[in-house]
Amino acid sequence: MYTLTSDSAIDVFRAKADELGVKVIPLTYTVDGNTVEDFAADESEYKKFYDDLKNGSMPVTSQINPFSHEEFWEKVYAENKNDIVHLTLSSGLSQTYASACKAAQNFKEKHPEANIYVVDSLGATQAEAPVLEKAIELRDAGVGAAEAAEALSAYAHRIQVYIIVDDLFHLKRGGRISAASAVVGSVMGIKPIIVFDDDGKLATYKKPLGWKKALKTVLDHIEEYCPDPAEKKIWIAHADCLDKAEEAKAAIQKRFGSEVRIGWIGPVIGSHINRGTVGILFEANSRLNIKA
Repeated sequence: MYTLTSDSAIDVFRAKADELGVKVIPLTYTVDGNTVEDFAADESEYKKFYDDLKNGSMPVTSQINPFSHEEFWEKVYAENKNDIVHLTLSSGLSQTYASACKAAQNFKEKHPEANIYVVDSLGATQAEAPVLEKAIELRDAGVGAAEAAEALSAYAHRIQVYIIVDDLFHLKRGGRISAASAVVGSVMGIKPIIVFDDDGKLATYKKPLGWKKALKTVLDHIEEYCPDPAEKKIWIAHADCLDKAEEAKAAIQKRFGSEVRIGWIGPVIGSHINRGTVGILFEANSRLNIKA
């Protein structure tokens, strides 16, 4: 059995991580001059974060450096003395994956008997949930760390993710669209659908008019790309918009009868997308062939 670790972009609350036996190293974000560790005890911390956004705060996120990874793994290894499989935020969004890989090399030099396998989730927040669940399943089945890491890397490429964006001006502030596009799109009620490409980068896929059309587009894609959706689990992520998440859940269950899980989009990703965003993801045969 290996020890499973992850950065906090998985958006799992502390008690749940303890229950699952997952050791978490926090990412950080800075808001209104205060640097905060992104590993919340409960949803009240997420609610406060989104309230701050609503009031005009503009958070800045930071990656985890190699030294912090090494310090973290020293404590984990001292406690368990076995191989480690570590999940990271998508390399297409952050240098945290590269930092973890460098730290794993450094750790191996200090501890030749130890192996740390870094797995790029190719996703973020609830888009990492399927990979995390698969990692726990493999760990509990007694699969070795090397074999599990290989399987998880392949599995990550099968998770299809659709992000329905609400705030175009936040995308403009982040440099993803122009000011003119934000103004025109907002007036027209455009709700862009953004996907993760096969390299874990974000790419704009479609620009339907309105939330309901955007949701229908995603449901149509579940039908097209998800084998046997009634037998599969579907995950929904929300940025302080539980009402939309519940509406999406009801639509999915009505159409497919699938098991649906809802979770928060935490501050690290929420800093870049703002309130009102909904993500819907499922296991497909592969990801859409779209490039950022």
